[in-house]
Amino acid sequence: MLVPTHRPVLVTPPAAPPVSLADVKQALHVEHTEDDGRLQDEIDAAVAHYEGPDGILGGVILSEQQWRQDFDRVEQKLLLPLRPVGDIVSVIWKDEDGAESTIGDTNYALLTDAAGRSYVRFHDSYELPNYLYEVAGASVEFAAGYETVPADIKTAIIVRVQLQYDEVASANGQNLERVEANLIRKYRRPGIA
Repeated sequence: MLVPTHRPVLVTPPAAPPVSLADVKQALHVEHTEDDGRLQDEIDAAVAHYEGPDGILGGVILSEQQWRQDFDRVEQKLLLPLRPVGDIVSVIWKDEDGAESTIGDTNYALLTDAAGRSYVRFHDSYELPNYLYEVAGASVEFAAGYETVPADIKTAIIVRVQLQYDEVASANGQNLERVEANLIRKYRRPGIA
């Protein structure tokens, strides 16, 4: 299986964050609007803490969005480093001159292995392109993220925001950090501390 050497690229961001400002304000019993900007910044920071290629969940995407993964060559199996993957939008390759060609969706399948890693697998009958453009000669655009963000991840985001916002939460920080760690444990990839 070809493991990508390029970072995935966000193509289309999510329509809405996994946790809304209203959700956080309700959970924290905040009724005023003076801190809305600060709370939104903390929501964004909490989401970034968990999500994407740099998030502590090891590539989990929370809300539905589209990404592109580039490859320098094509093999029968192309690993997609983010999860969960919902669908392949397109597979494109560029010839030596940079001219793009789309590979028809009847030539490949989206598969997920026992470890939860999704990949594109080209059918045995498909002849893989040989003479690719030097860098990023092939790319897979795909939809990733949960249609409905799991409740425990939403709760973990709210707890993380609370740790940053609420002075009372700061005094109980160790307890809240333990709660947060337990809420996200099952979403982390094995081997990620």
